[in-house]
Amino acid sequence: MRLRIAIPMVLGTALLLSACGSLSSNGSTTTTPAAKTAYLCGVIPRVDRLVVTRQAPGRPFIFRFPSVVTVTNAFDAQVVAKAACALPDAPKGAQACPLEFVLFYHLVFAVRGEKGMGGEAIDVNPTGCQAVTGLGAVREAMSSINFYRLLGNAMGVRSASYLTFRGAFRTGG
Repeated sequence: MRLRIAIPMVLGTALLLSACGSLSSNGSTTTTPAAKTAYLCGVIPRVDRLVVTRQAPGRPFIFRFPSVVTVTNAFDAQVVAKAACALPDAPKGAQACPLEFVLFYHLVFAVRGEKGMGGEAIDVNPTGCQAVTGLGAVREAMSSINFYRLLGNAMGVRSASYLTFRGAFRTGG
């Protein structure tokens, strides 16, 4: 009976160790190398344009700005890129987040000297844990009041917050 219990426990421990890192000969755990800097974060001075596209399937929300906004002022686009690169990494593991909806903004940064838009695209979800993806590790904008304000300013939307980008529920018929 004990053998039946011990084998799954040993296998489970082995799986857990392989998922979290292997043991080196001195008994310490190895860690993965630091993530390299996201491309966008290395070319900020060359960013010269930004296109912001809202993706909100089902349209349960209303917004006070268009679903596609092009930011042609290079300085404003660079400010948004800097703010995105300064966001902290999201906490690892399971998180308790407020209600999250299928709503996100696709930000494409143009980089001077590259074909097409070039640069890098990131996605920002202003609901739930406010995840920002596309810059290496998942980052979170929840703790950054400035990110949404700076993005809104670049888009011509003054006094913006995550609530501005989350939108208001559509009421009525």
